[in-house]
Parts: sequence; structure tokens; C-alpha cells
Amino acid sequence: MSKMEQTRFFQVKPAIYYGLNSIQKLSELNLGRVCIVTDEGMVKFGLLKMITDVLDQHQIRYHVFDDVEPDPSTDIVEKGLYHILLEKPDALIALGGGSAIDSAKAIIYYCYHFKEIFIEPALIQKPIFIALPTTAGTGSEVTNYAVITDKNNNAKIALSDTLMMPDIAILDPKLIESVPAGATAATGMDVLTHGYEAYVSTENNPFSRAYAIKAIELVFKNLYDSLADGSDIHAKANMQIASCMAGIAFNSAGLGITHSIAHAIGARWHLPHGFANAIVLPYVIAFNGNCPRATHFHGRILDAMQIGFKPDHATAKLLADVKALKRQLQLPACLKEHGIVEEEYLASKEKIVQQAMKDVCTTTTPLPPTLEEMNKLFDDVYYGC
Repeated sequence: MSKMEQTRFFQVKPAIYYGLNSIQKLSELNLGRVCIVTDEGMVKFGLLKMITDVLDQHQIRYHVFDDVEPDPSTDIVEKGLYHILLEKPDALIALGGGSAIDSAKAIIYYCYHFKEIFIEPALIQKPIFIALPTTAGTGSEVTNYAVITDKNNNAKIALSDTLMMPDIAILDPKLIESVPAGATAATGMDVLTHGYEAYVSTENNPFSRAYAIKAIELVFKNLYDSLADGSDIHAKANMQIASCMAGIAFNSAGLGITHSIAHAIGARWHLPHGFANAIVLPYVIAFNGNCPRATHFHGRILDAMQIGFKPDHATAKLLADVKALKRQLQLPACLKEHGIVEEEYLASKEKIVQQAMKDVCTTTTPLPPTLEEMNKLFDDVYYGC
């Protein structure tokens, strides 16, 4: 049966405000008591003050939970859950990168289900959820996914629920103006990975493909410029939009084994998620080139960006362009080059391969790998090829 003969669903949410000084929109939202979920870096670098200045100016009450750490753990979520149960805010603002937004999502998720024990679901009031991303990478501001780390088992916990979808996303390029070059590179490659994997996913659709292909185009046109010139607000704004569009795409279409592998190695060696994706992506593009359907989509990506290629060489050309971008961004080609010790890799390999095989992102990859193929992919990711 053709997919067009089935009833399918696509929804664009949340409401998105973007552009310079769009954080002023906070003053128009009729907010009552607010909880801000963020991390110490946002306090240190003055980004939290950009938000609290708006709230202070309009006499909006707030309190701050700034204990979020990179790759947020179940411990942090538990602490944040206690915080909002005590404070009872009617609005939750997540300020930061994917870690802050994912933490806020998980807090909302567990808060709702905790209240279900005592209150009828129809009577539970969920706080208005506002996401202000400070990196152009995860797209978490427009997805109902969150990834939390279980430190006891060195594993990533993927949550998915419409409860966690933000109600409002605010993309103000001033919030990403001071992001360091290394983080800009890694988060930008995260955007590219989201766009690519959503585009070739087995669950892609006309709407997700439109968002994904535009996100990919914007990354190739703006990522290097946003890194090379920190004051290029135009390039940074375009990367914010790319991140948001890629998030909308994969929220509908799902992802692939780049993410499955990145989740496993990220949990094992505490690698930032975008950085892990950047290492893995070229090897997965090459692997997907063994799938005729994926190869067809590789050609459509190149066509959309008006990049010429020889017939039957779409995968090779796309792969070469992605590798060239990585070199421009000075990102390592493999885990060994990054400095992961071989003995550690070999000792961990069996467990992380199994984690990747079971990862939810593997279910929508265009060419599901066998266990043997996944082992080979991990070796490529570690040693390079």
C-alpha cells in the first residue's frame, strides 16, 4: 500500500518567534509565576540576565533552577522536579542548549505523571512551556523528544511524549552570539545530522522533507561563516532557523543510526551530542549508500543545493562535501583521532554496539544494519576509513 493511501499526521508546533530582540515577546505573554530552568554558564555569561531584565521590567515574578549540567542526568531531573513541585510555577522557561531544554522537558514529563497518582488527568494544569535555545543545534525547542543520561548504567534514556512539546519557542540570535567556535561547529553538525537523517528516514513525508532539505541548505551556506565570524548575526540567525526546521523535520520523520551510535558513544565517553554526531555522520552516509532509496535521496539533496554530480555518484559527492565541511570546522575524523584509547574502545565495544542496535532511532534508518554491519560501522567510527 502506498503511503498516500494511508491517513497520516503532521503538525507544526510550537508558536515560533524569531529575529533580533524577539526575547521581548516574553513581556506580552501574560506570565504569572515563572520558573527558569538553566545552567550556571547562562548566569556567568549574562544570558540569564537578558531574560530576567525583561521579566523585572514588567514585574513578572520568577525563580531560577540553574543546576542543569551537560548531558543531564536522572539526578538533575529529580532535583528539578522537586523544585517545581515546591514552587508551583504557571510558566516554565528553558534557557540554554539541548541540555537545559531536555531537562525542562523531562521535569514536565515526570511532574505530570507524578501528579496523575493523586489527581485526575483532566484536572492537571501543565505550566506554559517556553524554550529559548542558546545554541543552533538540537532543535529541542520544537520537538517532543528528550534524552536523559542514566549515569549508573552509562546509558541514554530517550523520552517521547507530546507533553514535552514547548508551547512557545523564541529564537533570538543575540542568545547565540557568544557561543565558542568549537560548540558552534559541533552543534551545527548536529543540525546537519538532523536534517540528513530526517530526509532519508523510512518515515519521511512531503512536509518533513521540505523542512529537512531547507535546513541542510542553510547549514552548508551558513555554518562556517557563523563560526569564522562571531559577529555575523545574519549567519547565526540562519543557523537558528536551520536548527528549528531540522527539529520540525525529525520530530515527524524520526532519525537514524548516526544518532543510535552517537547516543552509545556519547554516554560511554561523555561526548557532547553534536560532537558525537559529527564524528559518526560520514560513516553512516557511506553505509546508507548501499540502499537504493537512500542513494536516490542523496541525489535529491545535491539537486536542491544545485550541486552537480555524476550519475551513480550521489553518495560519493555528498560524502565528500560533508567531509570537506568537517575539515573546515576542524573536527576530528574518528574517535581514535579524538584521543579515545583503543583498549577502552575494545573493552566497551560489545555493550555500546548492543545499545545502538536497540536504540529507537535504529527503527527509522533507511538501511537497518545487521549485528555484523553495526560492528563494522563502530570500527569505522573508531579507526576511521
